[in-house]
Amino acid sequence: MRSRWLPWVAAALVAANLAVAIPVGLHNTFLRLRAAVATAGLGPRAMRARVFGRSYTAAIESIRRLIPPDEPYVLEGIGEPGDLVWVRCDLLPRRAVLIRPGEPAPRLLQDCLLRQLRWQVVAIGFGKPPLLLARPAQVPAGCPRAPWLTAAAPPAPAEMAAP
Repeated sequence: MRSRWLPWVAAALVAANLAVAIPVGLHNTFLRLRAAVATAGLGPRAMRARVFGRSYTAAIESIRRLIPPDEPYVLEGIGEPGDLVWVRCDLLPRRAVLIRPGEPAPRLLQDCLLRQLRWQVVAIGFGKPPLLLARPAQVPAGCPRAPWLTAAAPPAPAEMAAP
């Protein structure tokens, strides 16, 4: 013979779970909708300043002005791994070569094209402005010149004299 109290206990546990979960879910939904209404219509720059702070936004904008959109850069993080993601996202469409914290960087010295990268961005932490460092970009012997260096090279004197 089956016990009659077991279904009642299961129903009581489900009801208790719903009694706790529904108010918490409604509260979280209300908070998210309130934040969405407060930020409706803000552009990417204003939203970035609201989330990360004005100093972070100013640093990202100055890096975006200095690095051309078609030129890759080295991205290194000394904070949390998620910091790399935000900086990389904010600097799109520029391509990033990631260096994770504590990872040796021998591939930067071995690869022909990676040795020609002119910029390094260091992500420090959430809300902290990233640093932009200039790297000594050299064309190694026997390697072709990188396309981004060719586009950024000053015109030759013969090209300047042409009518």
